[in-house]
Amino acid sequence: MASVPPGEIRLDPWTLTLAHVAWRLRVIAARIVTLAAIAGASLGARSESHLVILSPHNEAIREEFERGFSRWHATHHGEPVDIDWRMVGGSSESIRFVQSEYARKPDGIGIDVFFGGGQEPYYELAEKRLIDPYRVPAEVLDGLAPDVAGIELRAPDFAWYGAAISSFGILQNLRVQKLAHLPSIRRWDDLAKPELKGWVGAGDPRGSGTMHVMFESFLQARGWTDGWSLLARVAGNTRRFDRISSTTAKDAAVGETAYALAIDFYAFTQIAAAGKSNLAFLLPVDFAAVNPDGIAILRGAPHRDLARRFLEYTLSDNGQKLWLLPQGHPEGPARHSIERMPVRPRLYSAYRDISNIGPSPFDLPAGFRYDARLAQQRRGVVATLAGAIFVDVHDDLKAAWNVVIQRGLRPADLAELGRVPITEAEARELSGQPWRDPSIRHARKTDWQIWAQKKYQAIARGRGLEL
Repeated sequence: MASVPPGEIRLDPWTLTLAHVAWRLRVIAARIVTLAAIAGASLGARSESHLVILSPHNEAIREEFERGFSRWHATHHGEPVDIDWRMVGGSSESIRFVQSEYARKPDGIGIDVFFGGGQEPYYELAEKRLIDPYRVPAEVLDGLAPDVAGIELRAPDFAWYGAAISSFGILQNLRVQKLAHLPSIRRWDDLAKPELKGWVGAGDPRGSGTMHVMFESFLQARGWTDGWSLLARVAGNTRRFDRISSTTAKDAAVGETAYALAIDFYAFTQIAAAGKSNLAFLLPVDFAAVNPDGIAILRGAPHRDLARRFLEYTLSDNGQKLWLLPQGHPEGPARHSIERMPVRPRLYSAYRDISNIGPSPFDLPAGFRYDARLAQQRRGVVATLAGAIFVDVHDDLKAAWNVVIQRGLRPADLAELGRVPITEAEARELSGQPWRDPSIRHARKTDWQIWAQKKYQAIARGRGLEL
């Protein structure tokens, strides 16, 4: 009988006796047990240095913060950290996901940290007690500003913190503007000029937290009636509504549009790639929203100690420098320039000659103050209304806008184009208990779509229609 090498596992029924078969089965069983033990040990080791973060942040931010935190943790706590990033879409989609998961699993959803998404989601999570408050150590807290331009940068009970500061403006493709003989702009109203038709980029505020903040800013700065009227004209000039705001910025960078509604860091990312001679980011002179991009530990976090350390790192000088410093700087990001405004005021002066970030937001004069609490309270209604009357019937809106332009932008036509089906008081009332009913939400969305489509079609036929 042929000999059986110890490492050989091929069974040959013609040469192996039952004894050999039994021996081989014992060897295979032993290997399975050994592999299981190794796997279990690996999983056990991973559980001690494994963090789960839900974030709408882009890949560059995720990569740099994972690398930076892992190295910091290895230095201060003796081992690196593996971060399991969970992405479900933009901030609006992320907050819906978190709430739906807690509805099924109230004690915890297997996620440690919610990172990014603006400020409004954190008010909502805090109100529903889905956050585990944590006061970071004094050496971290003392260097953090409590507010910027009158807007709070952390919750009074330390449920959430602003991890970075965001501004919202217009990314311009200067090269396309020159080639297409398009005008330079300074104000939001300029986006409604007829010559910009088809050259404006925007996103759907139902899926993008950035776009919701920008739409809400129009309503707060201009008032309910005038805000919607201006938004209607800007929407008429919009080429298309993207699902996520990063796509809107990319479209401007490649020349699909010449003016894009954008958050600062998406704009800076594109400018870094294309060059300042081709792209520019504008904060319009009439008003510009500034608000924090938050971070918080979720209730029932499975790796609570690691989650706390991630907050400490992110809010410390080490983490904040990742936002501010250019790629390749010894204290900055290794592969990607993130270029966002940090929440530690001292860093702006310390790295003034190194960072590409402009003036400190803490030195800017007080102007328009974005009310994030008001925005959060009516977010569902405002986003759904904008989607129903602008995004879902965009072709009808553009046809109506063409007719309004052809008729000479008459005040009566502009007023009709920008008219909305509900008042601000009605929106506030609807945003309470009624909006929690899915049947009401669906019915209102459908009603508003039909209402808007009829209105735009009536305008396109050359006459207004009271509905």
